[in-house]
Amino acid sequence: MGTTPAQVALCLLLLSVTCVIGQLVRGWPSLQRRNSLDSSVGEKNARIIGGRDAPIAEFPYQLSLRRSGVHACGASIIAIRWALSAAHCTFPIPELDVLTLRAGSANRLIGGTIYTVAQVINHPRYNEYTIEYDVSLLRTNLDLVGQFISAVTLPPATSGYAPGTRANVTGWGLQSVPGPLPMQLQWIDVPLISTDDCRKRWPSEWITQDMLCTDEIGRDTCNGDSGGPLVVNGYQMGVSSWGSSDCSGNMPAIYANTADPVVRSFIQDNTGI
Repeated sequence: MGTTPAQVALCLLLLSVTCVIGQLVRGWPSLQRRNSLDSSVGEKNARIIGGRDAPIAEFPYQLSLRRSGVHACGASIIAIRWALSAAHCTFPIPELDVLTLRAGSANRLIGGTIYTVAQVINHPRYNEYTIEYDVSLLRTNLDLVGQFISAVTLPPATSGYAPGTRANVTGWGLQSVPGPLPMQLQWIDVPLISTDDCRKRWPSEWITQDMLCTDEIGRDTCNGDSGGPLVVNGYQMGVSSWGSSDCSGNMPAIYANTADPVVRSFIQDNTGI
């Protein structure tokens, strides 16, 4: 596929999902691949398809990132006052008083504890057109502690797992397209694939060194899962970023790679983690 992101024409669909080279590409709040027409702006997001109900006790790092009290994206606890999410969920940085995080509950509407946000830091190299470095940090006003509230472990820089290794992905994204968001947190396990294999499925220039890919028919992320964690053996290796809008697993799902040196140093420099 020789098409470049700058040549891709977008069409709005459903939850601000766009069409890309015959494949629908999702993301939120903006599909970062757009053509030269300023009016052709879309969104791409991630959801859980083919998943099962997830007890919050098994995923105590999972957060719901909310705008004006409504679930917008996933996030994860990485330190006592820091959460990790996707930059496309917080770009441009909104007024802080519209953002909250729900922790300690598998239900996206009730239970757990609501935390206000004191600071948002998007990766300085985040690119809204290419979706590179799609990570953001959110600092809370109060400590993220309580029942079913605890941090996930981040990996060392440059570490990784072999293709075929299965990873847990959690979120409140769509379970069908079209369809409503689930009340209950969902989880799937999906296999990692190599960067080379991922580049054979998507235009190769879209898949950059700061990205990870998973691929399995019938299991996918979707609208509402963006910013949520991809975890392997207790380490959060990825942040849900973008993929095919039909969320069927017919195309690889893409995650920001938390072990990428540029991503990992950004997190460490700002949080000490």
